[in-house]
Amino acid sequence: MKTCIKPGVKKVLLAFFLLGMVTLMNSCKKDKSPTGSFMFYTFLDNKDFDAIKIYVDGKLAGEITLTHIERPPCGTPTSINVVNVKLPAGTHSWYAKQILNGQEIDEWDERDEVIKEGECNFIKLTE
Repeated sequence: MKTCIKPGVKKVLLAFFLLGMVTLMNSCKKDKSPTGSFMFYTFLDNKDFDAIKIYVDGKLAGEITLTHIERPPCGTPTSINVVNVKLPAGTHSWYAKQILNGQEIDEWDERDEVIKEGECNFIKLTE
């Protein structure tokens, strides 16, 4: 028994197959949206705080529990003295709370900062 597919139908089927493969391949790609970072650090005396809690876009992003001795390089991972927050490029809001003995003793008011693609915004928390 011989199956016969007309040449025009064969081309349409091949086109659908190739279109399906391209769609599948594109759906597997990782999101490549442009990003940048906020780099939070402080030189405040450790006696002035137990922690500085950092909030970005209304969510706790991390906390600093130790003073940094110099401005950290861009891309420094989050640790006890640096909070690195990688975000999509655009405008984001942040605020911070200074904690001593379990009580909030000071705060940095909410403010907006613009993150540009591939850049670090260094935010030194001072008095």
